[in-house]
Amino acid sequence: MTRTRTFIFTTAGLLAAAASTANAGFLGFVASVRQVGGYTLVDVYAGVQNASDRFLNVYDATISTTVSGGFFQAAGSNTSGWAPDLVGFTSSRNAIDSFMTAGGTDYLLPAGSFAAASTTGDPNFTAAYGAWNPAPGSAPANTVPALAGWYTSNPPELTNTTEGLSSLVGRVNGTGAAGANFGIWCAHLVLATTDPIVFGALGNLRFQASASIKDGVDGTTTQGFSVIPAPGALALAATASGTARRRRRHG
Repeated sequence: MTRTRTFIFTTAGLLAAAASTANAGFLGFVASVRQVGGYTLVDVYAGVQNASDRFLNVYDATISTTVSGGFFQAAGSNTSGWAPDLVGFTSSRNAIDSFMTAGGTDYLLPAGSFAAASTTGDPNFTAAYGAWNPAPGSAPANTVPALAGWYTSNPPELTNTTEGLSSLVGRVNGTGAAGANFGIWCAHLVLATTDPIVFGALGNLRFQASASIKDGVDGTTTQGFSVIPAPGALALAATASGTARRRRRHG
């Protein structure tokens, strides 16, 4: 009898652990890197485990680049800042323009092609350091202010949906995101370069922030911090680089 009770208790514990893993909420950021003409496009997703999870916000972000000219902003009153163009619907996945988003929608194009209408910047997007909506005639917002954030003003919006990440082009996992099967599109960064993109403090692109996700299974809100790439990936890249140098030296 004692063994039976122990067996039942252990099984319940395993089931509880499995449920906890399945309802993980925010796992970490995932980036997709690709080239379009003379530009490099970097799309960032909030990685999650459940297809029903919903994006709430990104906050306390550190996003910067050492690429000449900073983040590329297209000319025009609706595209020179970090807000997506919700007037001309030009803020697509292929846009040569940088912007933030809270999911994606389709306007006669594949799902997820255009930025969500509910995307709203927090007060840290200031005119001096990178405006959300620059005043007419202002310089383009080529930098992201320190500790900036953005959120969805309408969490139930149909555009606030996940996408499968299994076939993501040029995937780079952030902290905790290796197991993310789904993601919610949250940033589109454009750099006027075809040089390789190296994430991290010693590279040419930094992306680290915290995010909040509403779990679509149990309704809880989870928050977490993630940096691209995950430390393990950075160490692996350094090891590969060192191996390549040794081979060239002795080749």
